[in-house]
Formats: sequence, C-alpha cells, structure tokens
Amino acid sequence: MNFRIVSSLCKARLTDKAAYFPAYENATALLGDRLYFSAVYDAVGLQSSKGVRAKITVKSELAPYITVYAVEQVPVRLPHYPDAFDGDYIGHEPGLYPDLLRPTDTVYLQQGLAGQLYFELNVPDTLAAGFYPVTVELAAKNPEETLSATITVEVLSARIPEQTITYTQWFHYDCLATYYHVEVFSERHWEIIESFMKTAVKTGVNAILTPVFTPPLDTEVGGERPTVQLVDIKVKNGKYAFGFAKLKRFCEMCRRIGVEQLEIAHLFTQWGAEHAPKIMATVDGEYKRIFGWETEAIGEDYIGFLRVFLPALKKKLDEFGYRDRYFFHVSDEPNEKNLESYKKARDAVWDLICDHPVRDALSHYEFYEKGIVTQPIPTVKTADEFVAKKVPDLWVYYCCSPGHTCSNRFIAMTGNRTRVIGAQMYRAGVTGFLHWAYNFYYNRRSIAPVDPYVVTDGDYFAPAGDTFTVYPAPDGTPLTSLRSALFEQALFDMRAMALAEEKVGRETVIAAIERADITDFKHYSTDAKKILDLREEINRMAAKHE
Repeated sequence: MNFRIVSSLCKARLTDKAAYFPAYENATALLGDRLYFSAVYDAVGLQSSKGVRAKITVKSELAPYITVYAVEQVPVRLPHYPDAFDGDYIGHEPGLYPDLLRPTDTVYLQQGLAGQLYFELNVPDTLAAGFYPVTVELAAKNPEETLSATITVEVLSARIPEQTITYTQWFHYDCLATYYHVEVFSERHWEIIESFMKTAVKTGVNAILTPVFTPPLDTEVGGERPTVQLVDIKVKNGKYAFGFAKLKRFCEMCRRIGVEQLEIAHLFTQWGAEHAPKIMATVDGEYKRIFGWETEAIGEDYIGFLRVFLPALKKKLDEFGYRDRYFFHVSDEPNEKNLESYKKARDAVWDLICDHPVRDALSHYEFYEKGIVTQPIPTVKTADEFVAKKVPDLWVYYCCSPGHTCSNRFIAMTGNRTRVIGAQMYRAGVTGFLHWAYNFYYNRRSIAPVDPYVVTDGDYFAPAGDTFTVYPAPDGTPLTSLRSALFEQALFDMRAMALAEEKVGRETVIAAIERADITDFKHYSTDAKKILDLREEINRMAAKHE
C-alpha cells in the first residue's frame, strides 16, 4: 500500500497510483492564509477484498486549524465540448472524476483502487512564525495496514491582506427551493439560502446576485422560472406601490454574512435585451404577471414602470446599508446580432442607473469602443485585447467556455489550470471576476431540474462542473468541490501578490509570474510545479523585511 502527501493541485482518479504524483513535503504560508494540500493513497497490496476502514488523524500543533475532506468521485458524461479541448485535462472520456469534498474523519481503503484526501489549513493571524510538521495518519485495525506521511509548513511572519477583487458567482435561489422542495422565501428557504451564501462568502464570493425580481437568465423563450422576487408590487388604479420587507431582510442577511456588494438582477432578458423579465404584482387584488416575454423591452409600459421602480429601489438599497455598493446589468452577453436592441434598452434606462457601475458580460471590444457598454466583462478567451487597450476597472468571466487554451474549472481539467487564473488576473490588473453558476441545478433553459450528484453537466448543457461549484447536502447545507477550493487558492495567490507588491514592487512580482511562464490569459505553463514554486517565491517576497 502507498500513501503520500501531494500538492492541492493533484486530482487522483480511482485507477491512479500514489506514486504517480510528486510528494509535497514542504510549504510556506502567511498569517491569515489558507493553505490547501492533499494526500493520495492506493491499496494495491490490501489483503481484504472487502476493504478496510481507517481512522484519519492529523498530528500537529496546527491540527485545530485543519479541516479534512474526502475527495469523492462524481460522474462526468461531458468532460468538454467535442470541438473545444486541449491536452491539459486529467481525462477526455466519460467516467468518474474527483471533485466533491466531504468533511470526514475516516476513509475506506479499497483493494486495487486509489483515493484522495484534501486538507484545508486556516492559519491564525496570531500564530507564531516558525516550522510546523503536520503528520497525517490512516490507522486501520491491523497495524500493518496503517499509513502515514508528513508535510512541514513554514509559517512566515507577514500577514496576508484582505481580498480586493470583486467576485460574483450567480446565486440561483429557485434551484434551492426546487431541490429541497420548499416554498420560495419560506423560513426554511431563508435558512438554506443563508447556509449556501455563507459558504459562497467563505470561498471568496463578495458580491451577490440580488433578485429584486426574478432574474431573466437561462430561461427558455416563452417559458419562466419559479418566482424569486424580493420586492412586492401592488398596482391600483394604474399606480405602483412597493413593499421592501423581503429586500430589507435580504440586505440584513448579506451584511451579517459579509457580502460587500449587491448585483442587481438584469433589467432585460438575456441575449439581446428584447423583452422585460418576469415581474409579478397584485393588481386590484389579483396576483399575476404584469411583465414578461410578451412585453417589449423599451415599450412605454415597462419603461414607465422602471422609472418609478428604480428610484424607489435605489433609495431603499441606500437605506438598507448598501449605499454606493451595488451595480446594475442591462442584459447578459449581447452580441453583434442584437447590438441595436441592447443599445435601445440601455439608452432607455441609462439616466436611471448611470450613477452606479453598469456591467455586462460581452466579448466584443467594439461595443466598449463605441461606448455602448461602459464597464465590460469579457470572457478570459478575449480578455487580452481589453487588457492591451488598458480598459479600466476590468472584470473577466468564465461561462461554458473556453475549453481550450485558457484557464477554466471544468471537473476534468487539471488543478493547475484552474488555479493559474489568480496570477493571470493579478498580472492583468483585473478588478472583478464573474461566473454564471454557483448552484444551477436545472438543465438547459431551466426546463427541468437535475440531480447534481448524477448530472454534472446540466443535462449536456455545459462541460461537467460548469453549472455549479457546490453540491446540495441533505440537511440544506452546501458541500464544496475541488474546483471551488482551487479558485479560492487563486484568490489567495492574488492577496499574497498584493502584499509582495508592497514590499518589492509590482514589476518584481510580475517578473516572477513571467518566470513561471504565465504571460497572459492564453499562455500559461501546464507544469504544476511552476505555480507552486511561484507561490513560494511570492510568500518570501511578502515576508521580506518583516
């Protein structure tokens, strides 16, 4: 049997061997840092064909600050699109792949199969600098089947700074209500929302999609998603009245959890801004839809509604503690086919929202150049053009693609490929990141729900892992994934780089990134050791003169 501690970038499949992966025996961490490492074991020589249960023990002064996860294999039918992939995957065929992280204190050693553990070390701010050995032991009843390995963590005296990049992953409130069979905004739904939101914040999310009305996202034309509308609307004699009690509760929850910004749901439908989102209201005593697919985006009725609604909304957001800490969207992913409709919709509401950031995902630089989108969010595949043109306050995003050349976080991609995004964003001066799906548990166009433990691709909607980064546990709490942990590490890399910049200057930090063969969003080294060595070098820079 074999057991070794390896880096957090490793992803072990059931047929792998521990010897395939380089041992990870030494690491550094800053005060307040979050260090992940992993362990791979295989039980080729196990005598019992039924497997052996082993107790996991972490022996170290750091043990109280370490959480242990079992890395569970999940089904992957669509590792990537057939026409969009390269060699930087751990597999290209359907099968079981490592992803789900489940907290545990035991593991089963199974004859002939490999397994993986993941360790999360949250370094206290007050810890004394120094060397801390961490020994992980898998203790079975038979002493001959007990395994152990050690990593030494050097804690440096520098304290990692707070995250400054804005990170949003679209939070799908209706998916939680559907999966857990609870009424929208019932007490149980609020409990589940808060649990999932706490984990989102822990993983780096600091801006939350806010459904002042049901977000018009990933919805079949003519269809609708369950109503998740925070603002109550009454219409009497043609006049609008608004109830903000649920929005107030939402804002109070977000502030309590640590959400720094609110991302107001898109004002017009996706892919062209041609219609109004679904908006429900009580009209002369009857609760019904007053706007939707049947509503022209820039029609007098809907624009008239927005001219009453948006000023009232902004006043309440200010009152509820988010003054100057929210931003708007017009419509998601406009392209050259719907440029005219997008521009008309934008112009119709611009005077109502231009005093706040207005951000939209798009990949056409000419839209920005023409002033149609003032704060663009390009996909990483096209971001280099925006970087070269020095677009200020630039965000980037992932969404279903890219599956080749660039970073992403599909389940079948290597760990290095996901984590490298941190160095790429730091080098480019990126200030925000968007991903469309924190917990999307529907299929394409939200026609029907899926079981994310069985269907990891949204029913062939997107490469496995693109539609969510957390799994819904039976008790209404989320379970995280390798992908979310790897992205966390990318964000911590950026924080360490910011501290190093204070000590040695930005040019020195960028030179280190380039020595690791990370030059832009389309060029990075597939050698995982380079990004591990880069972080070690950055940590030393950050601790300089301490």
